Amino acid sequence: MAEEDLIKEEEQFEEIELLLPEVVEIPPNVERLQAKQAQLQQEINGCQAQINELANKIETAQLAFQQCVVLLQIEEKTNGC
Repeated sequence: MAEEDLIKEEEQFEEIELLLPEVVEIPPNVERLQAKQAQLQQEINGCQAQINELANKIETAQLAFQQCVVLLQIEEKTNGC
């Protein structure tokens, strides 16, 4: 019984193998991939520059805000509020 099951499984695998298309490996186009990689690196660099610029603007705005807080506190103490 076990031998018959194994034979049936082997026959099924053979049938499946016949139905599968032949796999053909296509070598990657190295130059095209390198060009794409260089393009993506430029985009990353541009995005990183924008992030750095925005981070500097945020830092400046936060410092200005804190300065306003301190000045308001001094003004309130001076005016007795």
